[in-house]
Amino acid sequence: METDADELLAQLFLTPEGLREPYALYERVRDLTPVHRTALGHWVVTGYDDVNTFLRSQHALKDPYRVFAPWVSKDEWQEHAALRRLPNIMLWANPPDHTRLRKLAGFAFTNRAVQAMRPQITAMVESLADKLERDGAIDYMKDFAFPLPAMATGRMLGIPDADLPSLQEPMRAFQDIYELGLTPDDLAACDKGAQFTDDYFSELVEERRKNPGDDLLSALIAAKDGADQLSQGELIGMCNLLFGAGFETTTNLLGNGMLALLRHPEQMDRLRAHPELIPGAVEEMLRYDSPTQLGNRVTDSPVEIAGTVIPEGSSVVALVGAAHRDPRRFPDPDRFDVGRGDAPVLSFSSGIHYCLGASLARMEAQIAFSTLLRRFPRLHCPGGADTVVFRPRLTLRGVESLPLAAG
Repeated sequence: METDADELLAQLFLTPEGLREPYALYERVRDLTPVHRTALGHWVVTGYDDVNTFLRSQHALKDPYRVFAPWVSKDEWQEHAALRRLPNIMLWANPPDHTRLRKLAGFAFTNRAVQAMRPQITAMVESLADKLERDGAIDYMKDFAFPLPAMATGRMLGIPDADLPSLQEPMRAFQDIYELGLTPDDLAACDKGAQFTDDYFSELVEERRKNPGDDLLSALIAAKDGADQLSQGELIGMCNLLFGAGFETTTNLLGNGMLALLRHPEQMDRLRAHPELIPGAVEEMLRYDSPTQLGNRVTDSPVEIAGTVIPEGSSVVALVGAAHRDPRRFPDPDRFDVGRGDAPVLSFSSGIHYCLGASLARMEAQIAFSTLLRRFPRLHCPGGADTVVFRPRLTLRGVESLPLAAG
């Protein structure tokens, strides 16, 4: 069993085929064992209840030094723009630092602020849909799935629309830091992207200090908890975190969700006939092909999962993508069903690290799919949706290109 699970995980993490199509491998590993210790000493958790329990455990901590570029010593991290960012952002912080950062960010990133974006997001979606109507066909990823969340998050932060295209590739280059099996060449590309966005947001923060506006960044600068405020470095990190998560995760939600509809036209027709199913359909898109496939943690004390004790100091990979196809939680889990109403998805994590921008991502997706299905009754993928391939990445899963035609 040990050898078989290790072989399957090697295929999953290390081969282009496993990265592009992981679900059959997830199933085989999950059937072998709910909790597995690999030959390299890492632990893998696969079932829905087990992944959820582990992510919510107070003993499952973030430790970027253990997860990323293990060949780089802790003393050398400051030499790499991509690495030195990680310990200082909320995503990789633990209490009490995480509690402090989350509280300060929460003063600015409120549900009211998100809901106030609804008219703007609706207008953005309609404008992007106009291009599809004019041209008849688009690259959905390039012309819709990226611009929408970039504009939405960008406008919340106060980033000028004209600056958004220049941020796309550097931000995407940095996001590769989250992938397993990072090489020195990969790290160099991540560093280049991180340095570009750090420099950009440093200038933007200074501009907003001098000329505050009605935007999220100005609110973050002004946010106070007594005498406590976000530092310059924390503000830059918060901008990178919010913008990066806003465009990468939501872009892949829009792409993976549209591809699922194109590959299941009966479900697309069902949504057109019953638009009230859209909110639940977005949850099913997140479950069926999650834009976030795994979460990394390190234990600070023994944690028992599914009858197995994971020792203190263990590196653990919680396979969210495998959890979402767990038949014990989702009947017939490989079936894409826009009317499914089962367990909450884990795409935005769980517990204290639940994504701050989850409600914004859901709003964007709901408005986008409602609008596209209403306006275009014959949406299809020229050449066939089965020809679309996923990027060979596992942590952040999405397609590179998705041709989309209006009729």
